[in-house]
Amino acid sequence: MGRLRICQLITELQPAGAERIVYELARRLDPARFEVEVVGLRGGAVVDWLKEANVLVTVIGVKSKHDVWALGRLTDFLRQGRFDLLHTHLFHADLAGRLAARRAGIPHLIHTIQIAEARFRPWQFAFARWMAGRCDKIVCASHGVMIHHSRKAKLSLDHYQVIYNGIDLETYVFRPDHRAYFRRLWGVAENVPVLVFVGRLNYQKNLPLFLHACEVIRQEREIHAVIAGDGPERHLVEKFLASGGHDAWCHWLGCVDNVPAVLSASDVFVLPTRWEGFCLAAAEAMAVGLPVVATNVAGLSEVVQDGVSGLLAKEGDLAGVLERLRRVLADPALRESLRKAGRERVAEKFTIQQNVLEHERLYEQVCATPA
Repeated sequence: MGRLRICQLITELQPAGAERIVYELARRLDPARFEVEVVGLRGGAVVDWLKEANVLVTVIGVKSKHDVWALGRLTDFLRQGRFDLLHTHLFHADLAGRLAARRAGIPHLIHTIQIAEARFRPWQFAFARWMAGRCDKIVCASHGVMIHHSRKAKLSLDHYQVIYNGIDLETYVFRPDHRAYFRRLWGVAENVPVLVFVGRLNYQKNLPLFLHACEVIRQEREIHAVIAGDGPERHLVEKFLASGGHDAWCHWLGCVDNVPAVLSASDVFVLPTRWEGFCLAAAEAMAVGLPVVATNVAGLSEVVQDGVSGLLAKEGDLAGVLERLRRVLADPALRESLRKAGRERVAEKFTIQQNVLEHERLYEQVCATPA
């Protein structure tokens, strides 16, 4: 078959879950079998990551959703690239990619869906159903995502394949030196538990519930809270830190380059998310050895086994989150059990090597099929 030319197309290249998966996939695919280029409709910090990894990357430079000229630029790029397969990530990249791919003469297309979309977005499912004939396979980050999308788009399960996201276990490992350094930096004694939130600061992640839960627990015992991430709801963090002396025990780090170090310095990973698809951040926390307290939503419940590798509450249930936090904080044996089981689960099911291998097989399978 020769080396296959693969284009990874994503909506933007800001550091977030889908973008990090594209980064890992692009730099790890077997170079003897695949030539890979990454394209972002918009740019971001991941552009520099890709360049440092010697991955070819192009930014189309979409100015807005009304930038009709961008589709022409994308079509020209894809035509000149003579790719065997286009792999799209996130809805807007898929929208532009499916429209441009046929014009550019690309014979095969795969699309990845990362979340079980809970917002009212019927047009996304209508587009998937309408353009199903222009997509060889829809890759889903979990079985929950697959079932959700299949029902909403009214497509049979034959259109889908589940490939779990993957974690680099050599990177996401507990480091005592990182723990000591960051706890000194934050002014946190070793016997004081740190509750950590890692993720984009947006409506999906339910940051207000995390802040409220930390405030309640803080009234009961000494804790510190750490928030790593940025996004449109950063004002909620800024308002929280500016009131009631919260800044004495709550630390907002913004976007961080060394997430494993922040996790190493923490004790419990907390994410009361409203919806997910996989939750890369929870898997990363488990890989480092943190017990997880989160919500029982599609996808995430496949990553975190409730009562085994973490504790899950109902979505939006503050009392449920608080009850689980109290149990974890009060029981060292439970924390150790969750910690050990979490690391083992990631090593068994969610490694980046497994993710890449399954993508390689799918690419070759799809490209061996007549267009």
